[in-house]
Amino acid sequence: MSDSIVFYNSWSKKKEVFIANTPGLVRIYNCGPTVYKRPHLGNLRRFLFADILRRTLEIYGFKVKEITNITDVGHLTQDELEAGEDKLEKEARTQKVTVKVIADRETKNFMDDLKALNIQEADNYPRASEHIKEMIDLIKILLDRGFAYETKVGVFFAVDKFKSYGKLSGNTVDKLAAGARLAVRKEKRQAADFALWLTDDPNHLQQWDAPWGRGYPGWHIECSAMSLKYLDSKIDIHTGGEDNKFPHHENEIAQSEAATGKRFVNYWMHNAHLQIGRRKLAKSSGQQITLDTVRDKGFSPLVFRWLVLSSHYRSKIDFSWERMNEMQVNLDKIKTLLRRLIENGALDNNAQQIDTAVFENFTQALGDDLNTPGCLAVLNEYMAQTNRHLTEKAAQNGEIDLVYATLMEMDRVLGVLTGLMKEIVNEVIPAAITKLGEAREQARQQKDWTEADRLKEEIIAAGFSIEDTKDGYRLLK
Repeated sequence: MSDSIVFYNSWSKKKEVFIANTPGLVRIYNCGPTVYKRPHLGNLRRFLFADILRRTLEIYGFKVKEITNITDVGHLTQDELEAGEDKLEKEARTQKVTVKVIADRETKNFMDDLKALNIQEADNYPRASEHIKEMIDLIKILLDRGFAYETKVGVFFAVDKFKSYGKLSGNTVDKLAAGARLAVRKEKRQAADFALWLTDDPNHLQQWDAPWGRGYPGWHIECSAMSLKYLDSKIDIHTGGEDNKFPHHENEIAQSEAATGKRFVNYWMHNAHLQIGRRKLAKSSGQQITLDTVRDKGFSPLVFRWLVLSSHYRSKIDFSWERMNEMQVNLDKIKTLLRRLIENGALDNNAQQIDTAVFENFTQALGDDLNTPGCLAVLNEYMAQTNRHLTEKAAQNGEIDLVYATLMEMDRVLGVLTGLMKEIVNEVIPAAITKLGEAREQARQQKDWTEADRLKEEIIAAGFSIEDTKDGYRLLK
């Protein structure tokens, strides 16, 4: 396996060889969900990307320390800030419950969705509402160092004091000033300045005491405070969706580096959107396609995971149920091979040896900026070769063990095949269907093709399928 990994760094806008701050250890911070509604599939793509990143680093021998925050207060974009609207506050008022009820429910939904998608747990999921002290302490530092200023409505960050503002997104202070709208808070010195702490909304449902008055934090200060607490100032990789580059990540960089005097993050990695009909899937658009929707359509969550794997993380995914059907066909082919391996004794031994040449090709694709489509190409070719081999001659136990072990090693990143194995092992064919299969096989042996076809249709109508192989027939659920 190649020793080096190459990632596209949004900061430098080019691919770079990955070098960890601490040899053997990678610190990752993922921008987590704002827990006011059930995550939709576009949200979940972000965390699948982060999961594939972590699994890849672990395949390459790194230990990973991963933090994913929970935003349960203060998520206000610039438009929402000026409208005085907080996502969680709005949802709580609409449903006539407390913010905590909303946040707790949607945090549980988020964690359930991660489990269903076989996403590995992060080391910690800090909640913004439980880290107000850290935010206040960070704001004090920014005020002391002259990067922030206090007004009668709160505290704002002065972007013109941070000279490299705009390097990540390209939205420099001059560009922002030229394109500024008229409707901006008059308390701000300039349009690009952003809120660190707000005190001018007595009706806000979540408020805390602070030196500048009772209020609540801005969105951006939360991630800086939590990432610096849990990962120090040595963050290797910070992930998020491409829409997080500005203003969120740009503002994170400004306030974090202004406070510490050190580089905040070495590698910024952003995934592209999942879209429907070339439009971004978003909660605000009303397109609430969730994992429950996927299940209601008859698909396992693993089918969606496979869809995400089939596209590069920096490429947009055009979601459709037709594409999900295509992914289902792909997984059915994998399950067919896994069944053949099981029938040939794949589960009888605890195989350790893998096909190193095939796995080298697989990891080389991963090491090239998480090229998961390339990984699947390696997998598909390996499956095709294996199927041809199993069809042409009887496989030896050692060969079966080698193939199975290689597939399971690939699944350390793919995170799908083990789930498919569980589905296969848990399949139970009712006795009535088994009798239909036996009767069909007897009809085939007697060359009664009309009766054989009738029985096959009866099996299919009952929700099962039947495959004919060189070793006989196979009933499938």
